[in-house]
This record gives sequence, structure tokens and C-alpha cells, in this order.
Amino acid sequence: MESRLPGGLKHYLRWVRSQSNISYRKWNSKRIAFVGVLIAISVVFFLISVRILPITALPSFKFSFIGLPIKITGFIFGPIVGMITGILADLISFALVPTYYNFLYTLAVATAGFIPGLAAYYFFNLNEIFFSRNYRIYKFKETVEYFKIQYDEALAKGNSEDLQFFSEKIAYYEVKIITLEVKKKPTAMINFAFISTLIILALQVLIILAVFAKLDNSIFEHNRFIKNKTFYMILTSAGFVAMFFFVIIYRVFLKKKYQTFIEVMAIISFCAVLEFINVILLSWADTSTLKTDFWVNITAQTLTSPVKIFFNLAIILATYKIIAPLVRSKEGDRF
Repeated sequence: MESRLPGGLKHYLRWVRSQSNISYRKWNSKRIAFVGVLIAISVVFFLISVRILPITALPSFKFSFIGLPIKITGFIFGPIVGMITGILADLISFALVPTYYNFLYTLAVATAGFIPGLAAYYFFNLNEIFFSRNYRIYKFKETVEYFKIQYDEALAKGNSEDLQFFSEKIAYYEVKIITLEVKKKPTAMINFAFISTLIILALQVLIILAVFAKLDNSIFEHNRFIKNKTFYMILTSAGFVAMFFFVIIYRVFLKKKYQTFIEVMAIISFCAVLEFINVILLSWADTSTLKTDFWVNITAQTLTSPVKIFFNLAIILATYKIIAPLVRSKEGDRF
């Protein structure tokens, strides 16, 4: 027990080190089995889609089918496992149904597992460490122990004034502990997730506008579908803008299911980042492999981005709600 009142940076860092279990979950046979199942699901989704609709053998279409289980794997098990799952799923599916191959396709699938894992660490683990009530409860409990020691020393000396002072302090902090333990709404964690998501979406829109603003108008004059640069900028950023307003409306009307809100913010963030990255990677890969026009590919990918973001949100959240409790059945609540 510390000889001075608990608190300060050193005290906080000591608590953070004691919370290493937040970031590093123990692996067991159950977790390994779930990862294996999700890899198999990725490959099976692709094989079934090819039998029903052969055009899905093309890499860009294949990504849509094997991508969802890979994103879920990364979101639950972390970025490294997600990345390895993506690489394995892509190589296995290519071995079973050889079509066109380019390293950029594998990179896109690996990214689809890596980014969700980073989002999970950021929105869940870092959010919990910095903004949950857990540290305050820990600090107040140590403060109570500190004042109990002071109380015992005052009792030994027979100092009635100090006894009264320390007993009041003990009662005060015990009440604060009880208040925090029964508190249901994690406001700080909610706001952290909310603001982080808005920043991510806003940055992506700004990057899109900045990049397209510097491009020459002649590039768009040769585009088969959209020849106006301004309209192209609006189309490219529309999905992110729609998500931006959806997040604000969701936060304004949020009344309960706070953990679901944080999960939704994490999914929206990594889906938006992945769309931003993979539109470029897949368009570039299609241009190199299929010898199609880069801007035609960008247009095709961009047109479906808003639909893909909302579709991914619905499917990943529903699947996560089913699988995560099974994987983390013995782990405590984040709040």
C-alpha cells in the first residue's frame, strides 16, 4: 500500500500495466476452433457463390464474399489473426478456383482482417483503459485503504479529531465506489467512440476532396460514366457523409444499449476505412490484372460503397453479437 494518497500518472500507469489482460486474451482450443471455422466459412461462401453465379470468381467479386468472415475474425481475435485469416482464405480459394491473381488482391483481403482488429483494440481496449469507470473504482478503493491505515494510526494515538476526519473520508469514498459500480451509462466511453468515428469519417471526406481537387479535369473527360469532376467528388464522398449524419442521429437518440453503440461506432469506422483503402487497391489490381480502365474501376467500386458500408454494418454487428459472447464467455463487462 502507498504511503501517500493514491493518484497521479505513476499510479495510473501501474493500473494500466495490471490490465494487460484487456489486450492479450489467452488462446485456447475454443478460440482456435472459431478461427478455423471462420476461414472455412470464407472459402465455402466463395465456392457456393461461384457455383450459383460464375462471375463471382473474378477477384473483385470474390472479395465481397470472403471479406465478411475475415472482417469478423479480425474484429474478434485481433489484427494479426485477422490478417493471417485473410491471406489463408484468399490463397485457399484461389487454389480451389484458379482465376486471376495479383498480390494487391491478397493485400486487400489481408487489410480486411487487419483494420477491424485495430479498430477493436482502439474502440474497446484503449477506450476501456482511458475512459471506463474501472480506474476510478480502483483508485477510490486504494484511497479507502489508505485512509483506513491513517484511521488505525489515529486510533492508536487516541486522536479523536483525526478519527472523525478519516472516518468521514472513508465513508465519502465508499459512497463514490458504490455510485460508480451501480452507474449504467458509460458517458465518457460513448463520447470517445462517437467523436473518434466522426473524426475518421470527416478526415476521409477531406482527403477525398483534397485529392480530387488537385486532379486535372481532362482525366474525367475520358471517363465513360461520369465526366464531371465535381459530381464525381460528391459521389465518392456520399457514403462517408451519409454515415457521418447517421452517427450523429444515432448519438442524439441513444437511450440504452450503450455497449452496442460503441460496437456500431467501431464497425462503421473500420468499414469506412476499408472502403477507402480497398476501392483504391481493388481498382488498381483490376487495372493491372484485367487490363481495364482505372477510373472505370474506381467508378464501379465507388457506386456500391454506401450500400456495402451499411450492409457490412448490419451483417457484422449481428454476427459479432452471436459469436463474441461464445468466445468471451468468461470475460467481464467493459464498462
